[in-house]
Amino acid sequence: MTDLNAAAAARFWDKEVVAPTHNSWLADPAVREYVNAMIGGWPMDWFQRHYPRRFPIGLSIGCGTGALERDVLARNICDRIDAFDASEQSLELARAEAAKQGIAERVHYRRDDFERVTLPRRTYDIVFFHQSLHHVSRMERLLRQVRQSLRPGGIVYFDEFVGPSRTFWNDRTAAWYRALYEALPPETHFEGEMGLPVQWDDPTEAVRSGEMESRIRVGFEIEHFQGYGGNVLAVMFPSTKAGSLSPAIVRSLIEAEKQVIAGGAPHYYALIVARPKRGVAGALARLRYLADPKLRRIQRQILGRLSAPEEDRFRM
Repeated sequence: MTDLNAAAAARFWDKEVVAPTHNSWLADPAVREYVNAMIGGWPMDWFQRHYPRRFPIGLSIGCGTGALERDVLARNICDRIDAFDASEQSLELARAEAAKQGIAERVHYRRDDFERVTLPRRTYDIVFFHQSLHHVSRMERLLRQVRQSLRPGGIVYFDEFVGPSRTFWNDRTAAWYRALYEALPPETHFEGEMGLPVQWDDPTEAVRSGEMESRIRVGFEIEHFQGYGGNVLAVMFPSTKAGSLSPAIVRSLIEAEKQVIAGGAPHYYALIVARPKRGVAGALARLRYLADPKLRRIQRQILGRLSAPEEDRFRM
């Protein structure tokens, strides 16, 4: 990811947190109820059921406006937490809200670049990714940094979009969604014709999301993987006008998503908890995180960018 793309993404989020343009699927009460039923509560409820312990020092990567840190500290999951993001406007809001809630001494915010950050060694008991890793191009580098930043026994929590990368989408792969869009009442349409489901204003959005699970597994043992859908809802909601979908239409979209998942499609969103591989496996993981990006560049140069494997995985 170039510096220009990173700067464009930061500008996008500086604006988005002040005047949102994205119609989020999780803002709808019926959708939230659907997700709650799937995972038995909200994501942190799910996490605490599986990990009912305290983590003295945490790190939040891609903290945005700080909702995760406030929740984690309110639940006493962590005693204190460091957090960083690329959007200065988001960080200002996060600091202000932390001060308002009287937790400013327990959370330290800073601006940093996902692609270039250097993390301190053996410092954190838990690292949180909340809808942030799917914005990272140099995923192997960041995961390598996370591995070395964890104390013995430390874990990583991911609440992430693990659906198709932005390069997956074309007229063929979007055809099923466009047909569904055309079946919706015209007054719900955000635009006359549904474009490709890519956030063009943010060049980091879903840059390598389809590879995320495999990249995590290189250096970590996944202890829990809990999908929570998004296959239909997360694609359709941003293509419609905010608040335009009736409860009946939302229910029909939820049912369509349930059928897609029941048919074997991988979830687009997931909660993942993982531990760093140790010993010989850990040493091999470090080597792979260094070598795989170089091999990937060579493959692209020789073969060009092939999206067929990802298209096969996410095909509707």
